[in-house]
Amino acid sequence: MKNIILSLLIILSISCSDQEKTDLELLENDKTALKEKLDSYKVTSYKFAKILIRASAEKDSISPEFMSFKSDMDRIFNQVAKYDVENPESLTILDYISIYRDYKNMEGFIMKTDEDIFPTLTDAFNVTYGDSISKQKEYATGKEKAYIQNIEHAVLSAIVILSKDLGKEVSLYECVKTNPELLPDSEIKTLLQFFRGFLFFEKGLYYLSEDELTRNINWLNENKNIDLAYTRSMFQWGNLDNKKTHIAFHSLNHLFRGFDRLMMERQIDEERALKDFEIFLKDSKEIGLDNEIIWSVETFLYLKNEENEKAIVSLQKLKTSKLLSKDDKERIDESIVYVNNRKPGEVLNGVYDKYFLSEIAVKYMFSVLSKVDWEQVMKEQNVPYTEEMFKSINNTTEFLQNLEKYSSAEQLKETGTSIWNKTKGLVE
Repeated sequence: MKNIILSLLIILSISCSDQEKTDLELLENDKTALKEKLDSYKVTSYKFAKILIRASAEKDSISPEFMSFKSDMDRIFNQVAKYDVENPESLTILDYISIYRDYKNMEGFIMKTDEDIFPTLTDAFNVTYGDSISKQKEYATGKEKAYIQNIEHAVLSAIVILSKDLGKEVSLYECVKTNPELLPDSEIKTLLQFFRGFLFFEKGLYYLSEDELTRNINWLNENKNIDLAYTRSMFQWGNLDNKKTHIAFHSLNHLFRGFDRLMMERQIDEERALKDFEIFLKDSKEIGLDNEIIWSVETFLYLKNEENEKAIVSLQKLKTSKLLSKDDKERIDESIVYVNNRKPGEVLNGVYDKYFLSEIAVKYMFSVLSKVDWEQVMKEQNVPYTEEMFKSINNTTEFLQNLEKYSSAEQLKETGTSIWNKTKGLVE
């Protein structure tokens, strides 16, 4: 009898484990995976640089641990503040080694500390670059501080994503530091959520991405008459009126939510994806868009519906795109051959699949983002210390590169015997 009960329990547990997880459970899985993606030297060293800047303006004793590092942090900040990519010799190799040793000493503190406990970047820049009157200004606190640092994180996330050296890891960190729920419902919040959704998608966090984009779609559906001036500026849609801007942005949110759902595993997700793609195409055609992202989605839907002749026409259009590599175009040629020979009812092959489709989408989005002059956009919106922020980003990028370079024994050996003899005792 005991054996029968045990067998039933095993069967029951197996059947329960095989049940499809709910949307909420899958979303929680993504949140766990997100934390793991932020565990890297690049992110921690970048966070170190940001904390140096923000902590330089800190007037309070936040914690005993912070106070134990405060003098070292101020000293390093003063060293780094003098650094300029146009005058890289302001920091010597010995300076970098010394800074790296200090960094390693406080690495645990950096990793566990939320940078948002410190004054905003705007306040830190005000202290460093402001005039005598500006320096006396009270720091932002409460809701004002939360709003400002949210915008700072969002802007930095957008700026660094195309950086060869900081790039997607740091952009994701800044993206995670934004808290859209703390912002009032608005166009700014919607743009922020779209950008977060795109980054989450690019990192394979499809349920997190879907959640962001769904919020956007709901807001856009409920606010069809709100002027989307920032959206027009960001996407360079100056030729579109507000109604068409709304439709275009609505279509982009459905597009990437469709990609999210297409990359998921459940049958219901694919069904939802196809509906998103249909809305995307409907919106796009309403405003007269006709480009590679349209052709790629059209092809996918035509193939799903076994409309082979239409699929081939879209594939031939897609092949003309400058976004695609030689290998991409060869895959399209393979797809055309396959579609020509495809028999009714035959399943799709792996050449033109959801992975290839998503690659095209990411390339398209990066091509859009690469055309945005973020510095000009920020100046047009009268964002304070825009030039200083971009200068700091450039300097920080170069500084972190050198910090990593001169913390490596192998790299130091390559600089020459004289330097290596002076420094090997510090890094070995």
